[in-house]
Amino acid sequence: MKTGARLHFGPLAAGVTSGRQFGGLGVMIEAPGIEVVVQRASQNEILADESWTDRIRNTLDKIGHRLPPSARSGFRVELLKVPPAHCGFGTGTQLALAIAAGVCRAAGQSVPPAFQLAQEIGRGARSALGIHGFDQGGLLLEAGKLPGQAVGCLVARTGLPRDWCWVLVRPRDDVGVSGSEEVSAFSSLPPMSGGLTAELCGLAVREILPAAQAADFPGFARGLWEFGYRVGEYFAPVQGGVFAHPQARSLAAALRKRGVWGVAQTSWGPTLAVIQPHKGEAAELIAWIKREAIGGACDVICTRPLNHGAVIEVDGDPDGRD
Repeated sequence: MKTGARLHFGPLAAGVTSGRQFGGLGVMIEAPGIEVVVQRASQNEILADESWTDRIRNTLDKIGHRLPPSARSGFRVELLKVPPAHCGFGTGTQLALAIAAGVCRAAGQSVPPAFQLAQEIGRGARSALGIHGFDQGGLLLEAGKLPGQAVGCLVARTGLPRDWCWVLVRPRDDVGVSGSEEVSAFSSLPPMSGGLTAELCGLAVREILPAAQAADFPGFARGLWEFGYRVGEYFAPVQGGVFAHPQARSLAAALRKRGVWGVAQTSWGPTLAVIQPHKGEAAELIAWIKREAIGGACDVICTRPLNHGAVIEVDGDPDGRD
């Protein structure tokens, strides 16, 4: 089972008392991705770093309830690749969905749509971008969810040009907020204003998505910067600034001086995502970042957009979720 990572550029609403909550704009990328092998076994067996075993066991317990009694004997789960947790990659959701889908297939069952799997394994409390991204890949706009809804509604999806590249810069000394800390952060902020929600929706619908569809790189990059910056201003009181990590703030300022527009934080950070039009420009930018901007204190990689859903391989035969 293989899936990519999710970048989340910010919600469309937060703390509102009526209407849709959360939502947002995000994209699926190839790396850092997840690769997991799920096989039938006499009992559950987990081969993974200890930091992931409880999560995997929890997912196995939840997805097991949807299987017929004859298919509940056990599963062997081997985690081969996984991005770091709480760094803006949507790792928890992608891993849980990958395991759940793998269990269904290994048990000889059909694999439900990701939004259904997500409800069964308890994902999607806030963002549903990674859920829809698991099924479809691409650039995604989620409207958020109304009270009582389990998973936010996807309203638009488009692929990104294959030539475009994402440069990801992740400070090694920090992670983004999560769990109870995330709940506290949201509760300490005032409701996002209707004006800001309208501005973010306008940027997504009138600038960013059309630019992606038209392969208009300058338009996409400028729209992404503006979207991310406006979201960052809203979260600045709880994350210390428009960007959560001091190195990310310094790097973003240096990139803007260099004339680079397409810069945005993913989720609570600390990872910074920078869109580039070609692999050559991305390589030059990475060399400059390592040489002049951040030294060796960050992991820097180049990755491509992921324009298709997760892939299930059965005995080496890929069964794509396009």
